[in-house]
Amino acid sequence: MPKHLVPVMSLLAAVILLVMLNFTTPAGVGPFGVLVFFTTFYILMFGVALALVRFFARLTRSQLGKKEYVYGAVVAFGPIMLMLAQSMGSMSWLTVGLTVIFVLLGCFLVSKK
Repeated sequence: MPKHLVPVMSLLAAVILLVMLNFTTPAGVGPFGVLVFFTTFYILMFGVALALVRFFARLTRSQLGKKEYVYGAVVAFGPIMLMLAQSMGSMSWLTVGLTVIFVLLGCFLVSKK
């Protein structure tokens, strides 16, 4: 994967999210707009998660290679699940705990792959 593709896509996703949040409403954007919102939010979180994974890999001096992207994908899904729980009104400490457990379990499965 090209070196600067993920940061550029994350920056583009952040711009799209800022435009959507400032110029539209959830009722006015429709189902396709909600899909675009969640997709761009995931792309943004993937870029942030990948940067965090690379940072911690450098701190521990470990070589992850292509697993960095898989770890980033698993970690980026955590904020998506929390935002979905918030939108359904079921946010609690149990929801946050289960989301953390799910992300940790996903990272464990990636490490064993």
